[in-house]
Amino acid sequence: MREKDNLPVIVGVGQSVDHWDGQDAEKAPHPLAMIRAAMTLAIEDTGSSSVGPAIDCAAFIRTFPDSLREPVIPFGTISDLPQAVLAKTDLAPRQVIYSAVGGDQPQAMVNELAASLASGECEVAIIAGGEVTGAMKAAMKHGHRLDWSDDTDGPVEDRGRGEPLLSRYELTNGLGMPPQTYAAQEQAWRARNGLSTGEWRELAGKVFSKFSEVAADNEYAQFPTALSAEFLATPSKANYPMCDPLLKWHVAQDAVNQSAAVVVTTVGKARALGIPEDKQIFLHGHADIKDALVSQRPDLSRSAAIELALEQALTASDLESSDIAHRDLYSCFPIVPMLAAEALGLDPLNDQLTVTGGLPFFGGPGNNYSMHAIASMVETLRKDRDAYGLVLANGGFISKESVGIYSAAAPKAWAPVSCEARQARIADRPEIALINEDCEAEVEAYTVIHGRDGPASAYVIARNEIGRVIARIDTQDANSRSVLAESEDLVGKKVSVVHRDGVNFVSGLARA
Repeated sequence: MREKDNLPVIVGVGQSVDHWDGQDAEKAPHPLAMIRAAMTLAIEDTGSSSVGPAIDCAAFIRTFPDSLREPVIPFGTISDLPQAVLAKTDLAPRQVIYSAVGGDQPQAMVNELAASLASGECEVAIIAGGEVTGAMKAAMKHGHRLDWSDDTDGPVEDRGRGEPLLSRYELTNGLGMPPQTYAAQEQAWRARNGLSTGEWRELAGKVFSKFSEVAADNEYAQFPTALSAEFLATPSKANYPMCDPLLKWHVAQDAVNQSAAVVVTTVGKARALGIPEDKQIFLHGHADIKDALVSQRPDLSRSAAIELALEQALTASDLESSDIAHRDLYSCFPIVPMLAAEALGLDPLNDQLTVTGGLPFFGGPGNNYSMHAIASMVETLRKDRDAYGLVLANGGFISKESVGIYSAAAPKAWAPVSCEARQARIADRPEIALINEDCEAEVEAYTVIHGRDGPASAYVIARNEIGRVIARIDTQDANSRSVLAESEDLVGKKVSVVHRDGVNFVSGLARA
């Protein structure tokens, strides 16, 4: 065996998008067919007819319907998605994996299978995923009755939903869906940087306008329209408030029909299969880091997981941030690319941050977005062969970070990266006591959640000498509601909290 024959390498990528308008039910994209389409494209992209029969591992990124405890499934259940996808292909992998929940999973799966390939546990792997949430919503709107049910089954390593990303305490007292949970962290970041809500929206608008310009030129984007910074910064009917400070177009858009897949093997196997060298893009340094629950993070305006994962991947690649020419920083909400830009020493207004256009504009296909980022990065680096590219994939509530650094240039040596030492920095942090009693505390973060008729609910996260308290703001109570008048500068203010019936509530501002 030649010295570098066991180096893992991406040899094929495929992406698919469907802009079905909801009119003709016969043209509605099918969830299984969408994923198969990307897999077919990825296999064809290798340039070798021998690849399909050689695939001995197939990994699938968990779909949204299989990620939620109470999913919306109006058109039937797919009982075993991996085997249902494979059933109408010629592939016969001996290992089939169904990933855990999280937007980190595409990059995490590349990292994991690269190690399996390098050790000889498998020889050729395909990783794929896709979503048709857009078609589901359009079909329901137009009254179509589609049948997506499938009872195919077979052996699958099903990793389930994974560990809970929010605790019962957090859910009881105000945290919940991604917008309302990320929004509080956005407020903490805004306050740390001394920005008003208007100034934060202006900054987010400028950064995300550049993202939308990239999406406008991307043939696989679901929403390929460039939006102005002014539009993105201004509340309007088309860009309405969701959870302060977030407006609609600051948030990942899930009404998409998109799929993507990558084929990974080793240099030696690629040569044996006749895959051209100009198709091959190498994984260099990589990292996977998990953070604690939101309520256990010492500084809600920062992310230790993002910082440590980026640091680990760069160190393992023997590179500096300045050596990276192309990036795709996860962008479900503005805080993620902002924090990553901070960690990398980048200027988010002027430095390149995405190769796809980002989740609000390219589209947010559930857990599979970063598969598109990896595929786009591979295509970019095939053209820019002396450059390095970095993909940051994010899962949960900045809960799980996965990073991969890529290049057409082979690494001098390759080995799976151990993140144990950096992960220990998070595990070794002191536990923060969570308060379930009457108290006063200083606000660290908060959000106001909007409905159609204005503010519908709100909560604060606050600290005192005992620990941390999360408390709801009762928008129907005059004293509690009065706190919202201070919402622009609520971070740093002291509030009074009362505990009743198992729930914490803000009763008003604490007296000086």
